[in-house]
Amino acid sequence: MLARTGLKYPSKLHCEKVASFLSHEARSDAIILAKGSVTKNRDNTDTELEFRQESNFYYLTGVLEEDFYFAYDFHHNRSYLIAPDLDPAKAVWKGPSLSNNELLKKYDVDHVARYSGLLNLLKNELKPKKIHGWGQPENGHPLPNKALEHELKHYISHRLVHPKSGHKGHFEDTEVSYSHRPHEHGPYGDHNGHRCGHHRHGKHGPKKPEEITLFKALILARINKTPIEIALSRESTRITSDAHRLVMKSARPGMFEYQLEALFRYECGRQGAKAQAYLPIVGTGVNGAYLHYTRNDTQIKNGDLILIDAACEADCYGSDVTRTFPVNGRFSPEQADIYSLVLEMQTSVISSMGKDVDWAKMNILSQKIGIRGLKRMGILKGDDQDLYESTVIKIFYPHGLGHLLGLNVHDDGLGLAPQRPPSSVVDELMNNKNLPVELHPISSNTAEYLKDLPPPSTRRNKTLGSSFYATPSTLLEPGMLLTVEPGIYFNPAQIEYALNNPSISHYLDEPTLRRYMPVGGVRIEDVVLVLPDGTIDNITTAPKDPHQIEQIVQEGQRQHMESQKMDQDYALSEKKYQKEQIPSVSMDSRPQDRERGIKKRIGIFKKLLRAIRGIF
Repeated sequence: MLARTGLKYPSKLHCEKVASFLSHEARSDAIILAKGSVTKNRDNTDTELEFRQESNFYYLTGVLEEDFYFAYDFHHNRSYLIAPDLDPAKAVWKGPSLSNNELLKKYDVDHVARYSGLLNLLKNELKPKKIHGWGQPENGHPLPNKALEHELKHYISHRLVHPKSGHKGHFEDTEVSYSHRPHEHGPYGDHNGHRCGHHRHGKHGPKKPEEITLFKALILARINKTPIEIALSRESTRITSDAHRLVMKSARPGMFEYQLEALFRYECGRQGAKAQAYLPIVGTGVNGAYLHYTRNDTQIKNGDLILIDAACEADCYGSDVTRTFPVNGRFSPEQADIYSLVLEMQTSVISSMGKDVDWAKMNILSQKIGIRGLKRMGILKGDDQDLYESTVIKIFYPHGLGHLLGLNVHDDGLGLAPQRPPSSVVDELMNNKNLPVELHPISSNTAEYLKDLPPPSTRRNKTLGSSFYATPSTLLEPGMLLTVEPGIYFNPAQIEYALNNPSISHYLDEPTLRRYMPVGGVRIEDVVLVLPDGTIDNITTAPKDPHQIEQIVQEGQRQHMESQKMDQDYALSEKKYQKEQIPSVSMDSRPQDRERGIKKRIGIFKKLLRAIRGIF
């Protein structure tokens, strides 16, 4: 159950959406068998690492617990959650596990089993001839019965579909090559996952389309977000924006970068999002020019710009927001120039975005605005077109414009088309008035997507050894969540390389460039959503107007100074109060008072002695 929405995570919808990308042959007599993330320890210790569910497993299940399996029967549209076996000893350390009925109530699945019963479920109920999976699902958890464990591994491994070489198992002597369904245009492109109307034909007719594997089907299904996914992304972006605002109000010269990171994490956790979508980047001064700077250990100097690229997750759905601001509350002229240019690059792109807009052209637009602005400042010189073709802008703006966002901070897109889930599922969703976002049809076309350096917040996808970077499908489509994050950086290594490179240096005015070097780096990043009507909704609320940023930072500094003054006033009043009090047992401060006090005490002592003598 999703605490933030009051609804179950729509696992069955996501399973059907994934299934719709696979051919009939791929689904026939087949199941999905997915293995979730397991408990991991740090190095060679018994210290547990923080758990985070594998994104594709979460997409199919909504399970945020470790050591689970999941099976989905294509033919019967039936889902099975396979939980770890109940362990009384584990309950002593971790608390009791949920019962089967409690798991059924919590998750959108049809059946619940335990891991020791997985072989029986496969052999006697599901009986698949083909198993689609990823991440070696045959390597399961240890079982007390080693013979059973070996048989389970053997059963799974001999039915796994291997996408690169086809499928070969003990029940067949030849490889199986699954063909695609006939070319069929639909609101998500054709069912082969290719964009409509842009197919390459070879000498011998149309090229046979590449088989859509389960892994690619998951990527395609996740390109366009379902209503609950959008709601969770809005929540993570709202919390992230609040945390950025807190950091702006709290930053002071003399603090360390890690203190701002701590404040950011605190605010996210205070609002119920304890996980970060990626390691926070807090770069001050020249550190802001390093795209993946995460040491966050430098002391902040007066006059520095602070670039903070950080975001939280809400139930695994992350955000990705970057803000840059002056620690003293005032942009210097050079800082203001660069900040205004980056803001122009970003706002121009967002205002030009919309349904069917070519994302590659948006990247070119941001580069050309950057060239024009740097030329206006005198940093670049020459003809605009010559400057663009020279790629000199890459010295200052070395990464792409943005990326898809979702369960991963940098979701994969592969340049393929999304596809509509089955009509019955769509009709059911569209008639559900309780959903926070309307489901919508999608249209798509194809083009070559821009191959570029990844944006700063990218994380390379390690699944199946994949080395590609996530890039949105070239034409924007409703339901896409993506970032817009241009930047201008004065990286010392990049600048020195350019100045010493004759093919580039003549485009640069070195004295002006040296004057702007202390700026470090500026990046402004927002999360935007393509709406059903094709317009863009910027779901990021962190302030980015330079005057508003200055006001927020200055307001925080005023509050800090007032708080310090109150502390000082209190300390002075406390000191004054203590001076005004007359100690009852201490000696008086003046010599004559001290002598008078001593004589008085001697007199009292003599009277006490006489009284004692009278008694005895």
